[in-house]
Amino acid sequence: MSAHELSDDEYKRFCSLIYRSAGIRIADNKRVLIANRVRRRLRATGIDTFAAYYTFITTPAGAAEMPLFLDAITTNETYFYRDPQHYAWLVDEFLPGLAERSRHHKHPRNVRVWSAACSTGEEPYSIGLKVLAARALLPGWKTHILGTDLSGAALAAARAGVYDDRAVHLVPEAEKKRYFDEDAAARPRRWTARDELRELVTWKPHNLMLPLREDPFDCIFIKNVLIYFDAESKKAVVRNVLALMAKNGYLVVGPTEGIYTMLDSLTKVKPWLYQKQS
Repeated sequence: MSAHELSDDEYKRFCSLIYRSAGIRIADNKRVLIANRVRRRLRATGIDTFAAYYTFITTPAGAAEMPLFLDAITTNETYFYRDPQHYAWLVDEFLPGLAERSRHHKHPRNVRVWSAACSTGEEPYSIGLKVLAARALLPGWKTHILGTDLSGAALAAARAGVYDDRAVHLVPEAEKKRYFDEDAAARPRRWTARDELRELVTWKPHNLMLPLREDPFDCIFIKNVLIYFDAESKKAVVRNVLALMAKNGYLVVGPTEGIYTMLDSLTKVKPWLYQKQS
């Protein structure tokens, strides 16, 4: 076998490293995918072989390369208002509910939402759009929307806030005109989130397998990520997420997360929505 091909043993070693580092279980049939993505890092670092690269990133000298390796491995694809019913609930029920509780002095005048594994930012910005739509209900409120992801490259794209037509295809025209600047001359066409939207969201790198140092959140979104985790990894992630749910807080989950049996401590409100009781 050529030094530029990924052997079975090397593939297993990389898969084991990915699992230990990020809790992500790579399927047995993904060798070509992993080989192609590691080759990107071979070219970037000038390292000649898979074996030498593995040695490098598992030593202290390669500590700075490890996040870039995980960036290359993880897949990030999403778009605004994915699962529209989640955002309809957010603006029609969740935010009005917080406002009502605040009027009865049962909730402070702030809202905290965490978008876990937010990829390139479409989810937290979608949340921000709904907060802007409901701002008449929340006069003078402080808003904290946190987007976290393992990938530094994804977070850099989120901070830039530049998207193509596909990413914004579910955003109503009125919202696009109000909260995005259009670059019609670009090919493909680009939409850049304006400051009013971008200022609602903060970004932080975070590995879901580790606790997040934040105050509790009124709502947490975790969608389309845990499909890549095995049962033990999912349990660790769920433990970290539940620890950051505020009393009466909500958890929005995707249909493929496979964690429903791990949410017995919460009250099921909808098939994709759970609440922590006070």
